[in-house]
Amino acid sequence: MSGKNQAVEKMNLYANELVKMMVKDGGKMKEAELKIAFENVARAMIDMTNIHLNREKDVNEALKTSLSRMKIARNCVYATKNTPLIQKGNTKTISN
Repeated sequence: MSGKNQAVEKMNLYANELVKMMVKDGGKMKEAELKIAFENVARAMIDMTNIHLNREKDVNEALKTSLSRMKIARNCVYATKNTPLIQKGNTKTISN
């Protein structure tokens, strides 16, 4: 699998984890967590659409940046919880 595909697969994983968490515990999340997570997801979406529209000169760097933003968003949502994360069939727990 190429580096580009790996980055996109990880972003997809982070996005799916965020959706699951929002559906499960969205009402219990703090506003500050949601704000930071939403901002990072929106910025990652901007990066990805710029890549798709051929507006990025360095696609690999833009993918790395997008992946970092998605990881920040995911970590922000999970930071204050001891919640199991699903990663390719394995369960991993993040705690404070």
